[in-house]
Amino acid sequence: MERLQRALAGAGQPRPVAGLSSAMPDTEARMFRSALTASEWVLHGRRHRVFVLLSGAGRIKLEKTHAPLAGPCVVWLPAGNSAKLTLDAGSEGAQLTISELSLGRAIPAGPVAAQIREAMFDPALGTRVSAGVARKLTAMVEAIEAELKDDAPGAQDAVRHHIALLVIALWRLSSPAAAKPQPSPRTIVHGFLQLVELHARDHWSVAQYARLLGVTADRLNTAIRRATGRSPLMLMHTRLIAEAETLLDSSTLQVAEVAEALGFRDPAYFNRFFKRMTGIAPGRRRSQPFQNAPGPARSFAAWP
Repeated sequence: MERLQRALAGAGQPRPVAGLSSAMPDTEARMFRSALTASEWVLHGRRHRVFVLLSGAGRIKLEKTHAPLAGPCVVWLPAGNSAKLTLDAGSEGAQLTISELSLGRAIPAGPVAAQIREAMFDPALGTRVSAGVARKLTAMVEAIEAELKDDAPGAQDAVRHHIALLVIALWRLSSPAAAKPQPSPRTIVHGFLQLVELHARDHWSVAQYARLLGVTADRLNTAIRRATGRSPLMLMHTRLIAEAETLLDSSTLQVAEVAEALGFRDPAYFNRFFKRMTGIAPGRRRSQPFQNAPGPARSFAAWP
């Protein structure tokens, strides 16, 4: 009760909607249209505030921040933030005041609840929206206003659901990151091996492969090591060596041309890379291809 009385004391301007239900005195909604002079709201921060500006302009001052407003836009001011909002003459829109209790009851349960609560902590001072979105938000506030005025049976539940829809709409405006299911280790391994087959000559980094697979480089490294006993980088290098040996053994390309075909800009670097991986220079490999000891399996089909 004491908390409710404090909330009522901080209603500020403008006055509450006429006919406001005594069962829900902590929620106020109204449409507004500024008169021939500017309108001013002094917001004491005891409740949450939503302003939808359909048309017109103004400004809001929050601590040391001065933000211009130009319709259509949305202002979200969480409780605990004192501010002063001024709208120019002729500005039109809707405003909603919600207590902490009403907001808590309205936030829907489920996987997105935590994201919505986190987003509601941050003020939004004049987020630009399309005219269609502004009208949609205004209609939500207008529906809440109608329920509060009529005070028909079930009004409290109806208002709570309307607030929930409005809160979800505001949360969506904050561009939340969609939670994507993480791929299984088996999916990561097979996806990585397929990508290496396609892009070995592009010399991608491990981070680039991980980004395309939608995982971190650490998770990619763990999945590959557990499945193959090797690091992603080693598999990438092994695939390049397999292609190099095929070109050296079955084509008439010069070593420098083989290096270029495999995406190496510097033939000398290719020579060092090939010798480090196989123990023999590419030129010697070509002159005595059948004298090399058999190395590890080059085909990805041999790995899980």
